[in-house]
Formats: sequence, structure tokens, C-alpha cells
Amino acid sequence: MAASYQINVPPIGNVDVYESRQCRRLTIRVGIGGAVRVSVPPYTTPKLIYEFVKNSVDFINKARTKMANERPLHIFTSSEQFSTKNHTLKLSPTSKDNKFHGKVSPGIIEVIYPQDVREEDEQLQAFIHRAISAALKAESRQYILPRLAQLARIHGFTYNKADLRDMTSRWGSCDTRGRICINIHCMRLPEYLIDYVLLHELCHTVYHDHQSGFWAKMEEVCQGKAKLYDKELNKWHTRF
Repeated sequence: MAASYQINVPPIGNVDVYESRQCRRLTIRVGIGGAVRVSVPPYTTPKLIYEFVKNSVDFINKARTKMANERPLHIFTSSEQFSTKNHTLKLSPTSKDNKFHGKVSPGIIEVIYPQDVREEDEQLQAFIHRAISAALKAESRQYILPRLAQLARIHGFTYNKADLRDMTSRWGSCDTRGRICINIHCMRLPEYLIDYVLLHELCHTVYHDHQSGFWAKMEEVCQGKAKLYDKELNKWHTRF
């Protein structure tokens, strides 16, 4: 999870460069806190990366502006005890190579960073969010996918495929071909609301809109509490 190295590109600032053998071309991503990440094939020259980022300044600024207008992100610090269902976050300012490192092991999400980096640093916070997302995805594979299959069997639904994603605005989706996608941040919800999200998408395998037939089926599978659960889900956010 650690960046290969960093380059400074005015007026963007520091840019994390990740080298990957699976990468066929240069790609750019603006992450949490406005941190810029560039994925490149091995042996790509810093000059080429620099020019690529400079040519992407408008894209980066628009993405950062959009994020700035969204709900503020949570700042994780060592003074709080943050846990997912199965993991606890541990911040360790003990990096010896001046890089960020992340590791998800049984029960622990550990983020290691240089001692001179402030906990509020945007790039560190972006890295922490990515590490937590990795843990949520692992938990989702263990819990959400089997639970989705179980609920489908119980209520007589069928679907073609199920995927997990880190989505910013929706808890789930289902296309007309019965392919369901669930937000990994559902793992932050109480279990009965996770079930509500899963049943919502399963009902969309039959009803592709939110008309009366859809809600009648939702009330049936949620034992008359669908509207109540829907209001409660609206109090949660898909981002920290």
C-alpha cells in the first residue's frame, strides 16, 4: 500500500507515485483530502509523470473543489478508538523509510507513518481512509456476500452476480440484468440495516423502480418495517 515515491508538481503539491506491473498506462486519482495519486508502469520516468500531472491540473482542481463542497471527512487520530466490526485502527509514527505503510491483519488495521508527519496531514488521512476501506472490503467478503445469498434463498430471489465497491453516494445498486453491487461501507451499519440494504437490492431484481409494487414487496420481506428502516438509513452517510 505504500507509495513508490513522491514528486512535487506546482501548483498541485506532492503527488504519490505508485509503480505497478499490472498498470499499462498512466492513470490519476484524486483521493480523500485532495491527495493526488498516479499509477504508472514500472520504469516510467519522473519527467513523463510530471508532465502528465501538469496536463491534468484542471481535472485535479475540479475534483478537489467538488470534494471541498461535500460533507467534511472524518479526521482519524491516535486519541480516539476507532473500530470496524472486526478490526481496530492503530496509528504508528514509526516509519523508518519516510513512507506510509498499511497492513490489515486479524483484528488490526495498522498504519505506519513518519514521526514528523502530523496526524491531520491530508495525505496521511487519505492513506488511513484507504486502509480502513481495505479492511471493510475484507469484512464485506466474509459477511455481506454470504448474507446476500442467504436472504435471496429465504425470500426466493435470484441474481446474476454480486460485487463489492467503495462508493461515495449509494449503499447499493442493481441493474436490469440482476447484477447487484453493495457498498463496503454497509459494514458500518447495524446488522438489520445491512439486511435492509441487501433486501432493497434483491427487490430490484424483480421491480426496477420505486413504485408501489416495489414498496409492497419491501414491506413484505422487512416485516412491515421497510419505511421505518429507510428513514433510519437516511441518517447514515456512505462516507466517514
